[in-house]
Amino acid sequence: MALVLVPIAGAAVVALVVFLLDRLLNLPHDPQEPPLVRPKIPLIGHVIGLLRHGTRYYSMIAEECKQPIFTLGVPRGKMYIVTSPGLIAACDRRSKVVSFAPYVVEFGKRILAGSEHSVRLLSEDLLEEKEEAKGSGGDGSSSSSSLRPETMAAMHRSQAPGEHLDALMRVALRSAATHIDSIIGDAAAQGAAGVPLFGWVRQFMTRAGTDAVYGEEKNPFRDPEVAESFWAVDRDFALLGLMVLPDLLAPRGSRGRKRFFRAFREYYASGGLETASYLIKARYEVNKKYGVSDEDIARFDLGVCTALLVNTAPAVGWTLCHAYSDRALLAELRRGIDAAVFPGGAPQTAAAVDVTVNICEVAEALPLLESFVREVLRVQSNSASARFVLRDTVLDEGGGGGGAGGRRYLVKAGSFLGMPSAPVHSDEAVWGPTARSFDPTRFLPERQKERKVPASAWRTFGGGNALCPGRHLALREIMSVLVIMVLRFDLEPCEDGGRWEMPAKRHHISTSILTPVDDIRVRVRPRKELARVTSWNFVWEPTAPKE
Repeated sequence: MALVLVPIAGAAVVALVVFLLDRLLNLPHDPQEPPLVRPKIPLIGHVIGLLRHGTRYYSMIAEECKQPIFTLGVPRGKMYIVTSPGLIAACDRRSKVVSFAPYVVEFGKRILAGSEHSVRLLSEDLLEEKEEAKGSGGDGSSSSSSLRPETMAAMHRSQAPGEHLDALMRVALRSAATHIDSIIGDAAAQGAAGVPLFGWVRQFMTRAGTDAVYGEEKNPFRDPEVAESFWAVDRDFALLGLMVLPDLLAPRGSRGRKRFFRAFREYYASGGLETASYLIKARYEVNKKYGVSDEDIARFDLGVCTALLVNTAPAVGWTLCHAYSDRALLAELRRGIDAAVFPGGAPQTAAAVDVTVNICEVAEALPLLESFVREVLRVQSNSASARFVLRDTVLDEGGGGGGAGGRRYLVKAGSFLGMPSAPVHSDEAVWGPTARSFDPTRFLPERQKERKVPASAWRTFGGGNALCPGRHLALREIMSVLVIMVLRFDLEPCEDGGRWEMPAKRHHISTSILTPVDDIRVRVRPRKELARVTSWNFVWEPTAPKE
């Protein structure tokens, strides 16, 4: 009996120690704060959940607790998770105190490995209380006179609808079409083996996006090693963020980051700025205004490429999956695109035909394109909209156009606040009974009139003063590739008798649009009915507004 009691007593002591540590290491909880969800494993349960499941962990907890906002206790800290559109809107309205700025600082320090000087510049005026600088972001928000907000204003300005965005699209389209053709040749050579869909898309989207931003002549991504280095950083993102022995814990990511920085130092030293987009020139001007070194500017470009590529590339892959896996949808998209490109029907002459396609006109003629892409992003988005609470503040659920009851919650300074998109995007109270279904017509203008959805409920590109400045570019890039592919090619999986199956997703701690665990190998074939077309030219030329 004594031998039996020893392990029981030992377990009791361990339980008591864990209980006391839990109380010691977890901050006290105010009754006015959001409901506290304790981890199943004391102390570190929520940390383990995040490491295992990434941002999906927030959705898992939200499913269990059914609260519009809740608190996760972590050692020496708190995480507030918001799932109500009304409270999300309240956070967006208080964006200076429920702030994205500290995340930018940590990203600059941990991932971009910025110098002390550059991190100090990024840290200035977190509450944005300095005198406002002239000019504003493309979303209408003004910027205070310090490096971080002025850079964001330049990003919004250079990617807002207008001449600068149109210039980006022209280069991106030209590059994408060229590289799609070259890879199609590779696919033909591979025969029955086909090509890995998401890997193939990532390859041409990486080149198209960076050609548009950095200029085709001196784009560092012309070197495949630089592209691979960038994606190695993305794979090791979480480990690099620890800032603990990166060469040992994340050797590929650490080497890739050094290679990336070296390539971009060379880019600026060799006059790359001369042929760069207005976006890069505007950023460079702001950086120089605040005394940022060329070394740090090269490091900051890792952030530009992260924003440009890590979500857009997989989003294109999922868009093609959804389009080609639904025969009725594919037929409807194809009818609309064909009608816009060939008003008199597909060319039937024996002679070769050259075709120019203005994708801007196609998108205007076929609203289903944008509606479909927005629905793909709604269903596939896994973003968390990270914020930090800089001052104690009260959030009112009733004031955001989606909450009910006007409940008020205290959120405390020094805490993390996340607004995951998945729970909001699947909320039937917001989107109706089809919230968990895929509906490509959901965002058509006539459908949106039928059901008013709060703007804060579509979180793919974030919100408030952290609204993604590249959202217009991303949407147009995705729609453009969709038009090129649906117009020109048939796609069919190489396995399972050509039957499409949506692959399982690989969870990531920071990426909004996830990649699949296993890629899908597909055969890519030109459409037989358009065999007469021997030359394609894709352009983005906005039409003159109707008087």
